Amino acid sequence: MKKIFIAALIAITLSLLPVDGQEKYIPTGITQVTVFKNGAQISGEVPLNLQQGTLDIVAGGLSPFIDASSIQVKGEGDFMILGVNHRNNFLENPGESSIIDDLRAKIEALTIKIEDEKTAVDVLLEKEIFLKSNYDVVTNKTTITSDQLKSFLDLYSTNSELVKFAVLKKTRLIKEYEKEKQLLESQLSSSADRSKLPTGEIIVSVTASKPVTGKLKLSYVVMNAGWYPSYDIRVDDISSPASIIYKANIYQTSGIDWKDVRVSLSNASPMTAGVLPPLYPWFIDFYSPPVLYEEVKVRGVASMPAAREKKGDAGFLMKEESAPIPVSVSESNISFSFDINVPQTIVSDGKPDVVELQRLSVPASFSYESVPKISTSAYLMGYITGWEKYNFLAGESNIYFDNTFTGKGYINTAELTDTLPVSLGADNSITVKRERRIDFTSHKMIGANREEILSFLITVRNNKKQAVAIKLHDQIPLSQNSSITVEATELTGGKLNSTTGEIRWDLKIEPQETKNIIFTYTVKYPKNQKVILE
Repeated sequence: MKKIFIAALIAITLSLLPVDGQEKYIPTGITQVTVFKNGAQISGEVPLNLQQGTLDIVAGGLSPFIDASSIQVKGEGDFMILGVNHRNNFLENPGESSIIDDLRAKIEALTIKIEDEKTAVDVLLEKEIFLKSNYDVVTNKTTITSDQLKSFLDLYSTNSELVKFAVLKKTRLIKEYEKEKQLLESQLSSSADRSKLPTGEIIVSVTASKPVTGKLKLSYVVMNAGWYPSYDIRVDDISSPASIIYKANIYQTSGIDWKDVRVSLSNASPMTAGVLPPLYPWFIDFYSPPVLYEEVKVRGVASMPAAREKKGDAGFLMKEESAPIPVSVSESNISFSFDINVPQTIVSDGKPDVVELQRLSVPASFSYESVPKISTSAYLMGYITGWEKYNFLAGESNIYFDNTFTGKGYINTAELTDTLPVSLGADNSITVKRERRIDFTSHKMIGANREEILSFLITVRNNKKQAVAIKLHDQIPLSQNSSITVEATELTGGKLNSTTGEIRWDLKIEPQETKNIIFTYTVKYPKNQKVILE
């Protein structure tokens, strides 16, 4: 009997030991997400309680869009990692998001209401049939008196009317329910329904020479996620500081909701390749732009704005204020990241979640500028100096002036200048008009050449209660042919940049004052050629 007991104990003990190649499934949560401009690195941990032997740990419940070459696994404990593999499990899925669950619940509730109302309508219609049947029976009787007939007709009319109105109300209610249900079904079909998605799994083969505890740290990259910056720029008036609110728009469709996880936003690109990329030869040659027209032309060409003059201490002096959500900035030699210190939940539906990163108080240097050849508006411009210290990225901005939304702008950090211009929108209290001076515009032949004289009048009026400084920009054409000559003959004090052809006037205009600017230029070219001017 004792031998039997010992044999049974040994058998039970052996059955508890892992068999080489056996799999152990462990659902894996998310502990940290680093979101890049395109892509995201997702990190998680798997706790281990190992017996002696070899075991395949299946870290499950992961995104089905894992870049296999980006998987990294680190072990902590007295065990050895033998290998790492990746697969998708089509028998399980990570489940639907709470938004989709809520949509399905609303559709089901509306379906029940529609069924209830249709049943009520059927009952009312049967009641109407019953009233009609009794009406036919009573009216066909010859023994009924006129008073009895009148009383019955009144009763039938009242009840029939009540039934018909009740059917009408319920029919209208059913239509409303069906319309609402159709809208919810359309929203559901356009949502990220993950019910058919597989679940990602990382299989880690481990071996231990004795029972140990430890954990595996996993990380992988998915590309269907990212973030982009946006800004709110607020100015009360040109004598007050500006406020810049720096925001991050985070989105993801990784198939897994990021629930209550630490999120970092990086401007770096995820390095998913595990092999050093080759460096191929870099060939250069002269650039020959395509010829669009055979005839010679002089036209205004939009170009990148010229570098602004460097501002002195009167420019922006930026001071960071506390943001509603604690955010810290980590910087390296080649990149930086915003570390959001409050756990975030980002649902896998592709819709951006907005997080405020920084709020900057900006004592501002402002000026008005206008390009009347293109637009008759005067734009309020601000200039930020030392902007590179604040980790700005190129992005769209919402502009508010005097507590009014005035439009959208764009912060372009690609300009290699120490001053970052920011457009704060058009100010309708400054009017600008550009018109051709017909009496001073001519076209004539002089020997073998044609001579064209073009003259323009620019009118600027300040309707504000205070004086303003405004810069006007216009241009004369540039010749790319030695047979074409261009000469500015009248600029009214404007400064001509002979390299770009741009003319700039720096004006100070008093309240309710109007100033006129005249500029004239002459173009000469052979009379057997054609030149397109304005």
